[in-house]
Amino acid sequence: MVQKKQHEKPKKKYEYHRKSFVIGKKEDGTPDRVWVRGKTPEEAEEKLRDAKRRHGLGLNLGEMTVREWSVLWMDVYKAGVSDNQHRHYQAKLKHDILPAIGNLPIKSVRASHLIRLLNNYEGGKKDTVTKIRSAIQQLFEDAAYEGVIERDPASRLELPDVDEAPRRPLTCIEREIVLSVAKEHVRGPYVLTLYGCGIRRGECVALTMADINFKKKQISINKSVIFESNAGILSTTKSEKLRKGRRKVRTKTDNDDGTRIVPIPDMLIPVLETLCKGKKPNDFLFHKADGNIVSKSALSCWWSSFKRACHIKAGAKMYRNAILGETSVFGDHVTPHYLRHTYATDLYAVGIDKDTRSALLGHTRKDVTDHYTKMTDEVLSRTVSQLNQYYASRSWCSTECIDALPNWYDDPETRTEYGEIFGTYLAHVFDSA
Repeated sequence: MVQKKQHEKPKKKYEYHRKSFVIGKKEDGTPDRVWVRGKTPEEAEEKLRDAKRRHGLGLNLGEMTVREWSVLWMDVYKAGVSDNQHRHYQAKLKHDILPAIGNLPIKSVRASHLIRLLNNYEGGKKDTVTKIRSAIQQLFEDAAYEGVIERDPASRLELPDVDEAPRRPLTCIEREIVLSVAKEHVRGPYVLTLYGCGIRRGECVALTMADINFKKKQISINKSVIFESNAGILSTTKSEKLRKGRRKVRTKTDNDDGTRIVPIPDMLIPVLETLCKGKKPNDFLFHKADGNIVSKSALSCWWSSFKRACHIKAGAKMYRNAILGETSVFGDHVTPHYLRHTYATDLYAVGIDKDTRSALLGHTRKDVTDHYTKMTDEVLSRTVSQLNQYYASRSWCSTECIDALPNWYDDPETRTEYGEIFGTYLAHVFDSA
Protein backbone atom coordinates (compact mmCIF):
# COMPACT_ATOMS: atom_id res chain seq x y z
CA MET A 1 0.00 0.00 0.00
CA VAL A 2 1.40 3.36 -1.13
CA GLN A 3 1.25 5.94 1.61
CA LYS A 4 0.97 9.69 0.89
CA LYS A 5 3.86 11.79 1.93
CA GLN A 6 3.13 13.73 5.08
CA HIS A 7 3.85 17.17 3.57
CA GLU A 8 2.54 16.56 0.04
CA LYS A 9 0.17 19.34 -1.06
CA PRO A 10 -3.14 18.30 -2.57
CA LYS A 11 -3.33 18.95 -6.31
CA LYS A 12 -5.26 22.07 -7.19
CA LYS A 13 -8.36 21.39 -9.17
CA TYR A 14 -8.81 23.67 -12.20
CA GLU A 15 -12.25 24.16 -13.65
CA TYR A 16 -12.75 25.56 -17.17
CA HIS A 17 -15.82 26.41 -19.15
CA ARG A 18 -15.56 25.25 -22.76
CA LYS A 19 -17.43 26.46 -25.81
CA SER A 20 -17.16 25.72 -29.52
CA PHE A 21 -18.56 26.48 -32.95
CA VAL A 22 -18.55 24.49 -36.20
CA ILE A 23 -16.43 25.75 -39.08
CA GLY A 24 -17.10 22.85 -41.47
CA LYS A 25 -16.77 19.10 -41.77
CA LYS A 26 -13.78 16.83 -41.49
CA GLU A 27 -12.90 14.22 -44.11
CA ASP A 28 -14.82 11.56 -42.18
CA GLY A 29 -17.95 13.74 -42.14
CA THR A 30 -17.81 14.71 -38.49
CA PRO A 31 -18.14 18.39 -37.53
CA ASP A 32 -14.90 20.40 -37.51
CA ARG A 33 -15.03 22.56 -34.41
CA VAL A 34 -13.03 25.39 -32.93
CA TRP A 35 -12.85 25.13 -29.15
CA VAL A 36 -12.22 27.90 -26.64
CA ARG A 37 -12.18 27.83 -22.86
CA GLY A 38 -12.31 30.33 -20.01
CA LYS A 39 -12.18 30.36 -16.26
CA THR A 40 -15.71 31.78 -16.13
CA PRO A 41 -18.71 31.41 -18.43
CA GLU A 42 -18.38 35.08 -19.33
CA GLU A 43 -14.70 34.71 -20.30
CA ALA A 44 -15.48 31.65 -22.41
CA GLU A 45 -18.31 33.49 -24.17
CA GLU A 46 -16.03 36.48 -24.89
CA LYS A 47 -13.36 34.20 -26.34
CA LEU A 48 -15.97 32.45 -28.47
CA ARG A 49 -17.14 35.76 -29.96
CA ASP A 50 -13.53 36.77 -30.66
CA ALA A 51 -12.76 33.42 -32.32
CA LYS A 52 -15.83 33.73 -34.54
CA ARG A 53 -14.85 37.27 -35.53
CA ARG A 54 -11.31 36.28 -36.46
CA HIS A 55 -12.52 33.21 -38.34
CA GLY A 56 -14.89 35.45 -40.32
CA LEU A 57 -11.92 37.60 -41.34
CA GLY A 58 -9.98 34.55 -42.50
CA LEU A 59 -7.36 34.82 -39.77
CA ASN A 60 -5.18 31.82 -39.10
CA LEU A 61 -3.03 33.10 -36.28
CA GLY A 62 -0.66 30.15 -36.06
CA GLU A 63 2.25 31.16 -38.32
CA MET A 64 0.81 34.25 -40.02
CA THR A 65 3.58 36.33 -41.56
CA VAL A 66 3.78 40.11 -41.76
CA ARG A 67 3.16 39.81 -45.51
CA GLU A 68 -0.03 37.78 -44.98
CA TRP A 69 -1.30 40.20 -42.35
CA SER A 70 -0.54 43.18 -44.63
CA VAL A 71 -2.85 41.78 -47.32
CA LEU A 72 -5.72 41.45 -44.86
CA TRP A 73 -4.86 44.83 -43.31
CA MET A 74 -5.14 46.59 -46.68
CA ASP A 75 -8.42 44.80 -47.52
CA VAL A 76 -10.09 45.51 -44.17
CA TYR A 77 -8.49 48.44 -42.35
CA LYS A 78 -7.60 50.51 -45.44
CA ALA A 79 -10.70 49.74 -47.47
CA GLY A 80 -12.21 53.19 -46.90
CA VAL A 81 -9.23 55.39 -47.73
CA SER A 82 -8.91 57.34 -50.98
CA ASP A 83 -7.29 55.78 -54.04
CA ASN A 84 -4.24 57.98 -53.59
CA GLN A 85 -3.80 56.95 -49.94
CA HIS A 86 -4.32 53.31 -50.89
CA ARG A 87 -1.48 53.54 -53.41
CA HIS A 88 0.65 55.28 -50.76
CA TYR A 89 0.27 52.42 -48.27
CA GLN A 90 0.83 49.80 -50.97
CA ALA A 91 4.05 51.53 -52.03
CA LYS A 92 5.36 51.73 -48.45
CA LEU A 93 4.65 48.02 -47.95
CA LYS A 94 6.13 46.94 -51.28
CA HIS A 95 9.30 49.02 -51.27
CA ASP A 96 10.11 49.61 -47.59
CA ILE A 97 8.43 47.27 -45.10
CA LEU A 98 7.89 43.85 -46.67
CA PRO A 99 11.39 43.46 -48.18
CA ALA A 100 12.79 43.78 -44.64
CA ILE A 101 10.30 41.89 -42.44
CA GLY A 102 7.62 40.50 -44.78
CA ASN A 103 8.53 36.83 -44.29
CA LEU A 104 8.80 36.99 -40.48
CA PRO A 105 5.97 35.47 -38.43
CA ILE A 106 4.17 38.54 -37.14
CA LYS A 107 4.20 37.21 -33.58
CA SER A 108 8.00 37.07 -33.63
CA VAL A 109 8.56 40.67 -34.76
CA ARG A 110 10.34 42.68 -32.09
CA ALA A 111 11.02 46.39 -31.72
CA SER A 112 14.66 45.71 -32.66
CA HIS A 113 13.56 44.47 -36.10
CA LEU A 114 11.65 47.70 -36.73
CA ILE A 115 14.40 49.94 -35.36
CA ARG A 116 16.89 48.23 -37.68
CA LEU A 117 14.48 48.75 -40.60
CA LEU A 118 14.20 52.49 -39.94
CA ASN A 119 17.94 52.87 -39.31
CA ASN A 120 18.52 51.91 -42.95
CA TYR A 121 17.02 55.31 -43.83
CA GLU A 122 19.41 57.31 -41.67
CA GLY A 123 20.30 60.54 -43.47
CA GLY A 124 17.17 60.36 -45.63
CA LYS A 125 14.47 63.00 -45.91
CA LYS A 126 12.48 63.45 -42.73
CA ASP A 127 9.12 63.53 -44.49
CA THR A 128 9.80 60.23 -46.29
CA VAL A 129 11.06 58.39 -43.20
CA THR A 130 8.18 59.74 -41.10
CA LYS A 131 5.67 58.29 -43.56
CA ILE A 132 7.38 54.89 -43.45
CA ARG A 133 7.27 54.91 -39.64
CA SER A 134 3.60 55.91 -39.70
CA ALA A 135 2.72 52.98 -42.00
CA ILE A 136 4.64 50.55 -39.73
CA GLN A 137 2.91 51.86 -36.61
CA GLN A 138 -0.55 51.59 -38.14
CA LEU A 139 0.17 48.07 -39.43
CA PHE A 140 1.15 46.75 -35.99
CA GLU A 141 -1.30 48.83 -33.97
CA ASP A 142 -4.18 47.35 -35.96
CA ALA A 143 -2.66 43.86 -35.60
CA ALA A 144 -2.71 44.29 -31.82
CA TYR A 145 -6.27 45.62 -31.96
CA GLU A 146 -7.30 42.63 -34.06
CA GLY A 147 -5.72 40.21 -31.60
CA VAL A 148 -3.17 38.92 -34.09
CA ILE A 149 -0.37 39.95 -31.69
CA GLU A 150 -0.49 40.50 -27.94
CA ARG A 151 2.02 43.37 -27.81
CA ASP A 152 2.64 46.19 -30.28
CA PRO A 153 6.40 46.34 -31.08
CA ALA A 154 6.02 49.65 -32.99
CA SER A 155 4.47 51.72 -30.21
CA ARG A 156 7.70 53.52 -29.24
CA LEU A 157 9.49 53.79 -32.59
CA GLU A 158 11.65 56.88 -32.98
CA LEU A 159 13.10 58.34 -36.16
CA PRO A 160 16.81 57.90 -36.92
CA ASP A 161 18.96 60.92 -37.72
CA VAL A 162 17.36 62.34 -40.86
CA ASP A 163 17.82 65.30 -43.14
CA GLU A 164 15.20 67.76 -41.97
CA ALA A 165 14.34 69.85 -45.01
CA PRO A 166 13.94 73.53 -44.15
CA ARG A 167 10.33 74.65 -43.83
CA ARG A 168 10.12 78.40 -43.71
CA PRO A 169 8.56 81.37 -45.48
CA LEU A 170 10.48 83.28 -48.12
CA THR A 171 13.00 85.78 -46.83
CA CYS A 172 12.27 89.42 -47.69
CA ILE A 173 14.93 89.22 -50.42
CA GLU A 174 13.44 86.04 -51.91
CA ARG A 175 9.95 87.53 -51.77
CA GLU A 176 11.07 90.65 -53.66
CA ILE A 177 12.73 88.47 -56.29
CA VAL A 178 9.64 86.28 -56.72
CA LEU A 179 7.33 89.28 -57.12
CA SER A 180 9.73 90.95 -59.56
CA VAL A 181 10.21 87.85 -61.74
CA ALA A 182 6.48 87.01 -61.69
CA LYS A 183 5.71 90.26 -63.56
CA GLU A 184 7.55 89.07 -66.66
CA HIS A 185 7.82 85.28 -66.48
CA VAL A 186 5.32 83.12 -68.39
CA ARG A 187 4.62 81.12 -65.20
CA GLY A 188 4.23 84.27 -63.12
CA PRO A 189 0.41 83.95 -62.81
CA TYR A 190 0.74 80.39 -61.48
CA VAL A 191 3.32 81.45 -58.89
CA LEU A 192 1.36 84.55 -57.86
CA THR A 193 -1.79 82.46 -57.32
CA LEU A 194 0.13 80.12 -55.01
CA TYR A 195 1.64 83.13 -53.24
CA GLY A 196 -1.54 85.21 -52.93
CA CYS A 197 -3.91 82.43 -51.83
CA GLY A 198 -1.71 79.92 -50.01
CA ILE A 199 -3.25 76.97 -51.84
CA ARG A 200 -1.56 73.67 -52.59
CA ARG A 201 0.06 73.00 -55.95
CA GLY A 202 -2.55 70.35 -56.91
CA GLU A 203 -5.40 72.68 -55.91
CA CYS A 204 -3.95 75.48 -58.02
CA VAL A 205 -3.70 73.52 -61.28
CA ALA A 206 -7.24 72.18 -60.73
CA LEU A 207 -8.77 75.70 -60.76
CA THR A 208 -11.31 76.52 -63.46
CA MET A 209 -12.89 79.82 -64.40
CA ALA A 210 -16.09 78.76 -62.58
CA ASP A 211 -14.15 78.64 -59.31
CA ILE A 212 -13.41 82.39 -59.41
CA ASN A 213 -15.93 84.84 -57.98
CA PHE A 214 -14.68 88.32 -58.91
CA LYS A 215 -17.67 90.07 -57.35
CA LYS A 216 -16.92 88.67 -53.88
CA LYS A 217 -13.16 88.39 -54.55
CA GLN A 218 -13.15 84.73 -53.59
CA ILE A 219 -11.86 81.42 -54.96
CA SER A 220 -13.65 78.11 -54.34
CA ILE A 221 -11.19 75.27 -53.67
CA ASN A 222 -13.28 72.18 -54.41
CA LYS A 223 -10.97 69.78 -56.27
CA SER A 224 -7.34 68.89 -56.69
CA VAL A 225 -5.00 67.23 -59.16
CA ILE A 226 -3.11 64.12 -58.06
CA PHE A 227 -0.42 62.40 -60.07
CA GLU A 228 -0.26 58.73 -61.05
CA SER A 229 3.26 58.25 -62.36
CA ASN A 230 3.37 61.36 -64.56
CA ALA A 231 -0.26 61.86 -65.49
CA GLY A 232 -2.39 64.42 -63.69
CA ILE A 233 -5.82 63.17 -62.57
CA LEU A 234 -8.65 65.26 -61.15
CA SER A 235 -9.53 64.26 -57.58
CA THR A 236 -11.05 65.62 -54.38
CA THR A 237 -9.16 68.08 -52.19
CA LYS A 238 -6.72 66.86 -49.57
CA SER A 239 -9.14 68.10 -46.91
CA GLU A 240 -11.89 65.84 -48.22
CA LYS A 241 -9.59 62.80 -48.40
CA LEU A 242 -8.56 63.21 -44.78
CA ARG A 243 -12.15 63.74 -43.63
CA LYS A 244 -13.50 60.49 -45.11
CA GLY A 245 -12.72 58.48 -42.02
CA ARG A 246 -14.64 60.89 -39.78
CA ARG A 247 -17.98 61.05 -41.62
CA LYS A 248 -19.87 59.03 -38.99
CA VAL A 249 -19.35 61.63 -36.28
CA ARG A 250 -19.88 64.74 -38.32
CA THR A 251 -22.87 67.06 -38.16
CA LYS A 252 -25.12 68.29 -40.90
CA THR A 253 -23.39 71.66 -40.87
CA ASP A 254 -20.01 70.14 -41.77
CA ASN A 255 -18.62 70.87 -45.22
CA ASP A 256 -19.00 67.33 -46.64
CA ASP A 257 -17.39 67.88 -50.03
CA GLY A 258 -14.16 69.35 -48.64
CA THR A 259 -14.74 72.73 -50.34
CA ARG A 260 -13.26 75.86 -48.80
CA ILE A 261 -13.37 79.51 -49.82
CA VAL A 262 -10.20 81.60 -50.03
CA PRO A 263 -10.19 85.40 -50.42
CA ILE A 264 -8.35 86.98 -53.38
CA PRO A 265 -5.98 89.87 -52.57
CA ASP A 266 -6.16 92.94 -54.80
CA MET A 267 -2.76 92.35 -56.40
CA LEU A 268 -4.02 89.02 -57.80
CA ILE A 269 -7.33 90.27 -59.28
CA PRO A 270 -5.92 91.61 -62.60
CA VAL A 271 -3.81 88.47 -63.01
CA LEU A 272 -6.85 86.20 -62.69
CA GLU A 273 -8.98 88.45 -64.89
CA THR A 274 -6.42 88.09 -67.68
CA LEU A 275 -6.32 84.31 -67.22
CA CYS A 276 -10.12 84.02 -67.40
CA LYS A 277 -10.53 86.02 -70.63
CA GLY A 278 -11.94 83.86 -73.40
CA LYS A 279 -12.30 80.79 -71.19
CA LYS A 280 -15.40 78.69 -70.60
CA PRO A 281 -16.55 77.93 -67.03
CA ASN A 282 -14.94 74.47 -66.94
CA ASP A 283 -11.66 75.47 -68.63
CA PHE A 284 -8.55 75.13 -66.47
CA LEU A 285 -6.67 78.32 -65.63
CA PHE A 286 -3.30 76.52 -65.65
CA HIS A 287 -3.00 73.75 -68.21
CA LYS A 288 -0.98 72.12 -70.96
CA ALA A 289 -0.87 73.58 -74.44
CA ASP A 290 -3.90 71.49 -75.46
CA GLY A 291 -5.96 72.72 -72.50
CA ASN A 292 -5.77 69.44 -70.54
CA ILE A 293 -4.49 68.82 -67.02
CA VAL A 294 -0.79 69.52 -66.64
CA SER A 295 1.53 66.55 -66.04
CA LYS A 296 3.84 66.15 -63.05
CA SER A 297 6.99 66.61 -65.15
CA ALA A 298 5.58 69.74 -66.82
CA LEU A 299 4.73 71.23 -63.43
CA SER A 300 8.26 70.54 -62.28
CA CYS A 301 9.60 72.26 -65.39
CA TRP A 302 7.41 75.30 -64.68
CA TRP A 303 9.02 75.79 -61.29
CA SER A 304 12.55 75.01 -62.49
CA SER A 305 12.22 77.65 -65.18
CA PHE A 306 10.83 80.20 -62.72
CA LYS A 307 13.50 79.46 -60.11
CA ARG A 308 16.25 79.82 -62.73
CA ALA A 309 14.86 83.26 -63.59
CA CYS A 310 14.91 84.13 -59.87
CA HIS A 311 18.59 83.18 -59.62
CA ILE A 312 19.41 85.29 -62.66
CA LYS A 313 17.42 88.22 -61.24
CA ALA A 314 19.41 87.85 -58.03
CA GLY A 315 22.64 88.30 -59.95
CA ALA A 316 23.84 84.71 -59.56
CA LYS A 317 26.97 83.73 -61.43
CA MET A 318 26.81 81.11 -64.16
CA TYR A 319 29.15 78.48 -65.51
CA ARG A 320 28.43 76.93 -68.92
CA ASN A 321 24.82 78.11 -68.68
CA ALA A 322 24.38 76.48 -65.25
CA ILE A 323 23.47 78.54 -62.19
CA LEU A 324 26.04 78.56 -59.41
CA GLY A 325 23.59 78.35 -56.52
CA GLU A 326 26.13 79.36 -53.89
CA THR A 327 26.43 82.80 -55.52
CA SER A 328 22.70 83.52 -55.33
CA VAL A 329 20.69 85.11 -52.51
CA PHE A 330 17.71 83.06 -53.69
CA GLY A 331 17.68 79.69 -51.89
CA ASP A 332 18.19 76.86 -54.36
CA HIS A 333 16.10 74.59 -52.10
CA VAL A 334 13.03 76.86 -52.36
CA THR A 335 9.97 74.97 -53.67
CA PRO A 336 6.39 76.09 -54.45
CA HIS A 337 5.40 74.97 -50.94
CA TYR A 338 7.48 77.84 -49.51
CA LEU A 339 4.88 80.19 -50.99
CA ARG A 340 2.24 78.47 -48.85
CA HIS A 341 4.41 78.93 -45.75
CA THR A 342 4.80 82.59 -46.68
CA TYR A 343 1.02 83.02 -46.96
CA ALA A 344 0.54 81.41 -43.54
CA THR A 345 3.16 83.75 -42.07
CA ASP A 346 1.43 86.77 -43.60
CA LEU A 347 -1.92 85.72 -42.09
CA TYR A 348 -0.24 85.58 -38.69
CA ALA A 349 1.49 88.93 -39.26
CA VAL A 350 -1.78 90.75 -39.91
CA GLY A 351 -3.43 89.27 -36.80
CA ILE A 352 -5.68 86.53 -38.24
CA ASP A 353 -6.61 84.09 -35.45
CA LYS A 354 -5.26 80.54 -35.44
CA ASP A 355 -8.48 78.71 -36.35
CA THR A 356 -9.22 81.04 -39.27
CA ARG A 357 -5.65 80.64 -40.55
CA SER A 358 -5.95 76.86 -40.40
CA ALA A 359 -9.35 76.89 -42.09
CA LEU A 360 -8.09 79.09 -44.95
CA LEU A 361 -5.11 76.78 -45.44
CA GLY A 362 -7.36 73.72 -45.59
CA HIS A 363 -6.22 71.94 -42.44
CA THR A 364 -8.58 69.17 -41.32
CA ARG A 365 -8.56 68.85 -37.55
CA LYS A 366 -12.12 68.61 -36.26
CA ASP A 367 -11.94 71.91 -34.37
CA VAL A 368 -10.77 73.59 -37.57
CA THR A 369 -13.54 72.10 -39.73
CA ASP A 370 -16.11 73.09 -37.10
CA HIS A 371 -14.71 76.63 -37.12
CA TYR A 372 -14.75 76.77 -40.91
CA THR A 373 -18.50 76.14 -41.09
CA LYS A 374 -19.01 79.34 -39.07
CA MET A 375 -16.90 81.51 -41.37
CA THR A 376 -18.84 84.16 -43.27
CA ASP A 377 -18.22 86.50 -46.18
CA GLU A 378 -17.62 89.19 -43.57
CA VAL A 379 -14.73 87.21 -42.06
CA LEU A 380 -13.23 86.54 -45.49
CA SER A 381 -13.64 90.19 -46.50
CA ARG A 382 -11.96 91.38 -43.31
CA THR A 383 -9.08 88.92 -43.87
CA VAL A 384 -8.37 90.07 -47.41
CA SER A 385 -8.67 93.72 -46.37
CA GLN A 386 -5.99 93.21 -43.72
CA LEU A 387 -3.77 91.42 -46.25
CA ASN A 388 -4.21 94.20 -48.81
CA GLN A 389 -3.17 96.84 -46.28
CA TYR A 390 -0.19 94.72 -45.25
CA TYR A 391 1.01 94.22 -48.83
CA ALA A 392 0.48 97.88 -49.78
CA SER A 393 2.40 99.20 -46.79
CA ARG A 394 5.47 97.01 -47.20
CA SER A 395 8.59 97.51 -49.24
CA TRP A 396 9.89 93.98 -48.95
CA CYS A 397 13.51 94.60 -49.73
CA SER A 398 15.82 97.44 -48.76
CA THR A 399 19.43 97.95 -47.80
CA GLU A 400 18.43 96.86 -44.28
CA CYS A 401 17.87 93.31 -45.56
CA ILE A 402 21.46 92.55 -44.62
CA ASP A 403 20.03 91.84 -41.14
CA ALA A 404 17.78 89.08 -42.51
CA LEU A 405 20.35 87.01 -44.35
CA PRO A 406 19.83 83.24 -44.79
CA ASN A 407 21.30 81.19 -41.95
CA TRP A 408 24.08 79.69 -44.03
CA TYR A 409 25.62 83.17 -44.43
CA ASP A 410 25.38 84.21 -40.79
CA ASP A 411 29.01 83.34 -40.08
CA PRO A 412 30.85 86.69 -39.65
CA GLU A 413 33.76 85.37 -41.76
CA THR A 414 31.50 84.98 -44.78
CA ARG A 415 29.44 88.14 -44.26
CA THR A 416 31.81 90.22 -46.42
CA GLU A 417 31.48 87.71 -49.25
CA TYR A 418 27.72 87.69 -48.84
CA GLY A 419 27.65 91.47 -48.86
CA GLU A 420 29.15 91.39 -52.36
CA ILE A 421 26.41 89.03 -53.53
CA PHE A 422 23.78 91.14 -51.80
CA GLY A 423 25.14 94.28 -53.44
CA THR A 424 24.97 92.62 -56.85
CA TYR A 425 21.32 91.79 -56.23
CA LEU A 426 20.49 95.34 -55.15
CA ALA A 427 22.07 96.65 -58.33
CA HIS A 428 19.86 94.33 -60.37
CA VAL A 429 16.62 95.19 -58.63
CA PHE A 430 16.95 98.82 -57.65
CA ASP A 431 19.50 100.42 -59.97
CA SER A 432 17.71 99.03 -63.02
CA ALA A 433 14.24 99.96 -61.78
